[in-house]
Amino acid sequence: MLFSSLNIRNDKHIHTIGLIWLVSCLLLVSVWVHVEDLVKDGRAHEIAGAQRDLANITRLTQEHTNRTLRSADQVIRFIQSRYLEIGSRLNLAELTQKGVIDSEIFNQVGIIDAKGIYVLSNLPINGTLDLSDREHFKVHVAADTGDLFVSKPLLGRASGKWSVQLSRRITRANGEFAGVVVVSIDPGYFTRFYNELNLGSEGLAALYGLDRIARARKVGTKEEFGTNATNAKMFELIDKGTESGAYVQKSVVDGVERIYHFRRVPQYQLVVTVGVDMNDLLANQKRAEIALRQQVGFVILLIIALAIALTRHLNQLRRDTRQRQKAELLIQERTEQLNAIFALSPDGFVTFDREHRVRYVSPAFTRMTAQGSVVLDGLNERDFASWFAQRSNAGSDLLDLEALRVKVASGKVGSMQAVEITGDGKRVLKIGLRVSDSGPVSQVLYFRDVTHETEVDQMKSEFLSTAAHELRTPMASILGFSEILLNQEFDNAARHEFLGIIYKQSTLMAKILNELLDLARIESRRGKDFRYSQVCLHDLATDLAKSFIPPDGRSPPELILPQQKVRVLADSGKLRQAVLNVLSNAYKYSPTGGPVVLEVDTQNQAGSAPRIGIHISDTGIGMTPEQRERVCERFYRADTSGKTSGTGLGMSIVKEIIDLHGGELTIDSNIDKGTRVSISLPG
Repeated sequence: MLFSSLNIRNDKHIHTIGLIWLVSCLLLVSVWVHVEDLVKDGRAHEIAGAQRDLANITRLTQEHTNRTLRSADQVIRFIQSRYLEIGSRLNLAELTQKGVIDSEIFNQVGIIDAKGIYVLSNLPINGTLDLSDREHFKVHVAADTGDLFVSKPLLGRASGKWSVQLSRRITRANGEFAGVVVVSIDPGYFTRFYNELNLGSEGLAALYGLDRIARARKVGTKEEFGTNATNAKMFELIDKGTESGAYVQKSVVDGVERIYHFRRVPQYQLVVTVGVDMNDLLANQKRAEIALRQQVGFVILLIIALAIALTRHLNQLRRDTRQRQKAELLIQERTEQLNAIFALSPDGFVTFDREHRVRYVSPAFTRMTAQGSVVLDGLNERDFASWFAQRSNAGSDLLDLEALRVKVASGKVGSMQAVEITGDGKRVLKIGLRVSDSGPVSQVLYFRDVTHETEVDQMKSEFLSTAAHELRTPMASILGFSEILLNQEFDNAARHEFLGIIYKQSTLMAKILNELLDLARIESRRGKDFRYSQVCLHDLATDLAKSFIPPDGRSPPELILPQQKVRVLADSGKLRQAVLNVLSNAYKYSPTGGPVVLEVDTQNQAGSAPRIGIHISDTGIGMTPEQRERVCERFYRADTSGKTSGTGLGMSIVKEIIDLHGGELTIDSNIDKGTRVSISLPG
C-alpha cells in the first residue's frame, strides 16, 4: 500500500513536471512567433511611415519646381511680348536691375535670333555667340509647339556656368519664326532646396526630365547634373500612366537600395523624386530588433529559469527560513517600486478593496483634482462618485462606475469616460477602469489629464470648420453655375456672365488656398526662408505708390516720407507683401473715396532703441473696438455683409510677417472715420 502510494505520488510528480516543461515550450514558441511578427510589423511600419513622409516631401518639391518654372515662364512670356513690340531696344540688364528678372534664380536671360545668334542678354556678351546647334534652339526651329522647353543641364557658352535652359519660340504675327527667348536656371537652385530636406547621407532628391536625364540631382552632399537613369522603375510606371507612386529599387546610378517616391510636375515634361537609403531607414528598426531579440533572449532564459525553479520547487518539500526571508524582501522591494511608480506617474490612480471602498489614492490624482485636505480613504464607491461629481463642471458627464464595469465585462477594455472638472483651472480627465480578481484590490480607477489634447483638437476643429466654410461658398457658386451651363442653353451674353462668375469664384478660392499655403509656409519655417538685407523704405514706399493700381476713380496713395532715407534689415519681398496687403485693405474698406496715405517715419525715443514706422491711413468705414481686436484672426472679416470681397487672411499674413521681423503691428480705427495701421520695425 505504501509503495503504491509512493508510485502514485511519483507518477503525479512526473506528470506535473512534464506539464510544466510542455507549457514552457509552448510559451517559448509563442514568444518567438510574436517577436517575428513584431519585427515584421516594425519594418512595415517604418516603410509605411517613410512612404508617407516621402509623399509629402515630393509634393513639396513638386510645388517648389512648379512655382520656379511658372516664375521663369512668366519672365519668358514677358520678354517674348516686349521683344515683339520693341525688338532690339529691349534692355534686359535694366529689367534685371528693376527686379523683373530675378538674378538669384536665373544665371542669364537672353534672346537668340532666327539665325541662332545670341543677340540680347541681361549680361555682357563677348563677341558673336552662335547657339544654332543648341537643343533649346533647334527644338523651336523644328516646330511651334507652344510649350515651354526645359533642356538637359549644359555648360552655358554665354554665362560659363552649368545651367538648365528654359526657352520659348518667338513667332511674329504672320507666323514667321523670329527667334527664341531663353532663361538659364542654375541647377544648384534646386539642389540647395533639396539640401534642406535632410534625407540622410545617402538620401536622394532629384528633378528628372521624361527623357530620363537629371536636371538636378542631390545625393547626401553630392550634387550631380545630367545623370542618366533610363532603367529607373519610376519611368516604367510613368509610361503606364502613373502620375505619382512609391517603390523600392537599387539605384541604376550608384547601386544604393532606396525607397523612392516620385511625382509628375503638372504641365511640364518633368518628374521629381526623393529617396531614402533603406539601410538608413531601417537602422533604428534593426537596432530595435537587436534590442528586442536580446530582451526575448532574456525572457526565454527567464521562462527556462522559471521552469527549472518550479521543477526544483516540486522536488523540495519545504523551504528554510532564509529563503522565506528573501521572498519577503523581494515582495517589499517590488512594493517600494510600485509605490515609486505611482508617486512619479503623471496619471492618477484610485484603488478599491474587496468591499469596494477606497484603499489608495495616488499623488497625481490628488494634484489633478485639487483634493486638498479631504480624506478619501475608506469611502465606498457611491460616496466617492458623489464627491467627484462636486468637482465636475455643470453639464459634464458624471463618473459612472457601473457603466465602466459593464464596458469592461463586455470586452471594451479600452473604453474611457471623459469628464470635465474644476479645481486648479478647468481640466478634462479621461477615466478608465480595471477590474481585478485578487483579494486586496477589486478594481482600479485611472485618470489621465487630456486637457491640452482636448484644447488642441478643438482649435484644429474650429480652424478646419472655418476653412471649409470659406471654401464651400465659392465652390457652391462654381458647381451651381457649371451645372446650369452643362444642362441648359444660353446666349453668349448669359454664358459669358456665368463664366465670369465661375472665374471670379475660382480666383477667390485659389486666393484662399494660396494665402493658407503662405500662412502654413511662414509658420512652419518660422522665417528660415526669409532673406534679410538692408531695405530702403523710401524706395520701397515710392515703388509701391507707383506700381499700385487703385480702384477706378481713386487717386494713388499719398506719400509722406522723411527727408533722409531710412533703412531696415528685412526681407524685401515679404515686407512688400505685408505693406501691399494693408494698402489694398485701405482702398477696399473706404469705398466712398477719400485719400489713402502711406507714411514712413522714424520713432526715436529716449532710452530705447530706434524704430522705423510705416503707416497706412484711410477715411473709410472703420472698425469697432471688438472688430479691431479680432482683425488679425484667420478668416475674420469686419464687413460681414458680403459686399466687400476678401478672404479674411490678409491681416493674418501681415501679422505673421511682422512678428518674424521682430516688429509690432498696431491698429487705430473708429467707425465711419477711418483706420490707421502702423508697422513698427527695429531701426
